[in-house]
Amino acid sequence: MGFLGKIFGGGGNGGEKKESSADRMLKIIRERTTMDYAELVPADEQTMPWNSKIGGIPYMPEGFVYPCDETDYTVQAEGSVAPQPQTAPSDVLLGGTGQLRVENPEIIAGDTTLTEVAEPAEREKKPLHFLGQLNFAEMPALEGFPREGILQFYISGEDSLGLNFENRTDQKGFRVIYHERVTEDTSRLLAEVPTTGMEDAFPLSGERKLNFRKASMAMTSWDFRFEKLLLEVYNQTHPDATVPTLDRVDESVFDEVYAQLEAGGHRVGGYPSFTQLDPREYDERIQEHTVLLFQLDSDSDNGIAWGDNGVCNFFIRPDDLAKRDFSGVLYNWDCY
Repeated sequence: MGFLGKIFGGGGNGGEKKESSADRMLKIIRERTTMDYAELVPADEQTMPWNSKIGGIPYMPEGFVYPCDETDYTVQAEGSVAPQPQTAPSDVLLGGTGQLRVENPEIIAGDTTLTEVAEPAEREKKPLHFLGQLNFAEMPALEGFPREGILQFYISGEDSLGLNFENRTDQKGFRVIYHERVTEDTSRLLAEVPTTGMEDAFPLSGERKLNFRKASMAMTSWDFRFEKLLLEVYNQTHPDATVPTLDRVDESVFDEVYAQLEAGGHRVGGYPSFTQLDPREYDERIQEHTVLLFQLDSDSDNGIAWGDNGVCNFFIRPDDLAKRDFSGVLYNWDCY
């Protein structure tokens, strides 16, 4: 081999790069885990109430019961008469259960006052903030997801943004609502939301339409299942040096694998990203929540900031998604 050939990789292999250990592992991981997802592309475009979007005015059919923060309100005074809740239209599944769930009276959209209840000192509930919605008819088809209907996400504007760290499926500080049937008749839609205040913690400023691009991805290194997968793949690609745990392998061996399997951004489906740990890793109660329902990342270009450059995720169990039951959705957000 000549001098230039040695420098530029000439020789019997035609100049091709030799397959590394990381290359072999990445190939198997991608073969096993690659799946389709819908990339969400925020755009500064005008929206209609039924469009996929973050911020702005949500889709609210007549009679829509606007969700309120249930995490911290004063119990009604003893002896006072509880108000009768307004009834939601039959195509609105509160909590996604398929049953109307209105144990607590809510605020009707378009009315900034509480329904006839006790004095504010006795009972106070803040409307949740509208985070975003997905119109599945606008989104590329994904296996297991609805092909129609609108799925909405509401969260508190308080410091925790409605996240219950002890129970991330507790829909008191957030709400997931599925509208099974959608009308595009604006005369049958409400156009105002209750006043929610100006809490500084809320991660959105302004409104963005959500456009979609279908793509595919392999499991990210953040996913709680990844280390088990990586151990299996390492042993498969190193049959003469198998190990019982990843601790037995120099971390530098995995540097390239981890680097190529990190993926932030906004999406539906696919695999999540985190700034801290996947909460499913240390809480067995939520390890069946394997479907990424909605991920919204920090994005300064589009006015999205989850604390210090964090990210928000919603997950659902596959069986619940098949039943269109959104009452047990897992909500998480974290930041640096």
